[in-house]
Amino acid sequence: MKKSLFYIVMIILVIVSSVVFSKYEDYQDFKQNKIELKDEVTVNIEKGSNWKKVASSLKKAGVITDERSFYWMIREYKWGGSLKTGEFAFSGSINPVDVAKIIMSGKVKLYTFTIPEGYNKFDADSVFRKLDWVVDNDKFLKICSDKNFLATIEAKGKRSCEGLLFPSTYSFPNNTGILTIMEKMAAQMKLVLAKYQKELDDSKMDVYELLKMASVIEKETGVKSEQPMIASVFLNRTRIGMKIQSDPTVIYGMLPDNYKGNIRKQDLLNDHPWSTYTRYGLPVTPICFPGEGAIKSVLNPEKTSYLYFVATGKGYHYFSKNLVEHNAAVDYYQVKGLKGEFKY
Repeated sequence: MKKSLFYIVMIILVIVSSVVFSKYEDYQDFKQNKIELKDEVTVNIEKGSNWKKVASSLKKAGVITDERSFYWMIREYKWGGSLKTGEFAFSGSINPVDVAKIIMSGKVKLYTFTIPEGYNKFDADSVFRKLDWVVDNDKFLKICSDKNFLATIEAKGKRSCEGLLFPSTYSFPNNTGILTIMEKMAAQMKLVLAKYQKELDDSKMDVYELLKMASVIEKETGVKSEQPMIASVFLNRTRIGMKIQSDPTVIYGMLPDNYKGNIRKQDLLNDHPWSTYTRYGLPVTPICFPGEGAIKSVLNPEKTSYLYFVATGKGYHYFSKNLVEHNAAVDYYQVKGLKGEFKY
């Protein structure tokens, strides 16, 4: 009887050991087995969550296969205090250890947007209004002219943030406030300007005047290699007391509602604070967010005697030293619409 009981106990122990060993092997396999995610999967871990809730969310999202094993893995490695919150993106071939490390790294999913060089504040407002992951995405223009914000970015007394934010591609986490984004863009503009501090000191030009001029150049040509030439024209005009006479400055004064896609003669004669046809000097504010190339061109212009330029219809411009040559070029390219090389 005792022998029978002994064998029964031994059989039970063998069975239990086999089950335990099998479970252990399954658990070890779980930690290393990779899941192939065809598409990126985003999991949001809210503040106040714990690893049990996270494991459940990961299982529902299809990032892991067993929430209980995942939780035990966290306990085994003593990762309990390393939980981070936010949106996390998972993609490709990934195992539970990889998943946990991504979360513990705190590297949340980033959303990207671009404000192109030459966009003005109205263009930027349109971009932000389409970004549903930005908090207060409809308040860009309001903040742009807010006195407290302008004081924060060291632009006290300015009319708006026009020209003071650097146009580029930026990445931020979900639910980032528009104010945070604008402050980052302003800081980036300061970093870019700092690269040219020596040239700026040598030029004896005020930073705001530099940005005004750069913004006009940015709007005048889409060809980066031409920017130093355009800069030389406007600086030459300024030097001899001539009006800058830039069409984009006239257009800017008509925004956002009165510009219909073309400029009439009466628009050039209409006086407003941005018009460089009716007023000498630069517009009262920048007319767009200038890029680094335009900024650099003001500080490092081509050394020329040019005072005029006209679009050739190929994206480029023809430059002239005097009004007679300029009028001939206008007749050739604008009136007659010829595309060949103009020879004066």
